[in-house]
Amino acid sequence: MSHGEPFTYVIAFSEDEFVMVRHRHRAWEMPGGRVEPGETPDHAASREFSEETGMTFEPVGYLEVDGGRVVVGMVHSSCVDPRPSEEIVEVRLFPELPEELSFPEVEYRDMLEKARRIVETFKRGKNISASASSLIKPLPSE
Repeated sequence: MSHGEPFTYVIAFSEDEFVMVRHRHRAWEMPGGRVEPGETPDHAASREFSEETGMTFEPVGYLEVDGGRVVVGMVHSSCVDPRPSEEIVEVRLFPELPEELSFPEVEYRDMLEKARRIVETFKRGKNISASASSLIKPLPSE
């Protein structure tokens, strides 16, 4: 997924399903993209997720990968802006990985398993109704 520049993508869950976007020139993938100069990976993840899905999410954990970071979270709001971006033609929730993927399934399968464990740990954590924001560092303000 990396093209030499730092990247980030989001695995965000709504119940037992996760959000994927269908890219105009590729196939299904997790929302994400490059970290822009001066931007933190967490801020980039939030920005890319919002731009590509029209939704917001609440981060509950992270996975470091070669060349970037995967932010794991829970869908916080549905369709803030229901129009997909120019690059994204469809946004859907999936219970399992679809067959048409932009990147090798093995990359997604491993990250998805780890992400599910993070979310399960979060859900049965100290206080299920507690906000995840107390468990993470806040994103820097713009």
